[in-house]
Amino acid sequence: MKVLVTGASGKLGSYLMRHDGLLGGGRSGPDHQFDLCDSELERRLGEIGPEVVIHTAALSAVADCLHEPEKADLVNHQASARLGRWCADKGVRLVYVSTDMVFDGETAPYDEEAVPAPVSEYGRSKLRGERAVLEQGHLVARVALMVGPALGVGQSYYDQLVANLRAGRPASLFQDEWRGMISYEDAAEALVRLALGSGTGIVHLAGPRLSRLEMGRQLSLHLAVPELVSAGQRSDYPSPEPRPRDLTMVSRRWEELLPGWRARKIEEQIPGWLS
Repeated sequence: MKVLVTGASGKLGSYLMRHDGLLGGGRSGPDHQFDLCDSELERRLGEIGPEVVIHTAALSAVADCLHEPEKADLVNHQASARLGRWCADKGVRLVYVSTDMVFDGETAPYDEEAVPAPVSEYGRSKLRGERAVLEQGHLVARVALMVGPALGVGQSYYDQLVANLRAGRPASLFQDEWRGMISYEDAAEALVRLALGSGTGIVHLAGPRLSRLEMGRQLSLHLAVPELVSAGQRSDYPSPEPRPRDLTMVSRRWEELLPGWRARKIEEQIPGWLS
């Protein structure tokens, strides 16, 4: 099956691209790079001829979306709607990768029936993208905060934290902010399985509830520097947009769409990442 991954050079996309056996010759790569906002988008898609699209490309930096809301809407909403229309017209399956930040963080845990109420421009633009592709009959996979070592160019939040701890720099991490953290590897595996399936609608991909402080303490123990990690509060770091308190997601659709799948606990994966 010919599967195209948008955003293949990103952190999640890089993990998806390791699934050569599943994605086969239809994967995106240097020969299939294109701008989703390009006027030639439909022609380029026609040349590639995917049977399935995993749509990970996005303007995902919260600060960038706040400072450039028009660009956030163009990329996360309008371009996604355009891609979704092409896929619907051609009978191509689309999996749109969304975020837990479509929720406000006040009534967790959130299942697929929970009513979104984003408090950031990023979350609002992704929600508009969700609604557009759902109207076209596609699948939305809301993925929780992803962590783990980055592949290729750039560092992830996890990489930066490890580098700081190894350099002896202290880290004050939020103890009052929770996410259903999931590794890039587990998210990629689930998305590939979803892409090769037939479900539509919304599905949540998340791991167990975890704070940044809890993850940092696990890291510090494995690095033998527990004294470097301390508890911080969200209020210690003023933000121009509200920071959701608890974005933990749960799923009522895992068994339907991903029989037997569960995201592993982050603390179980840390030793392997550090080895």
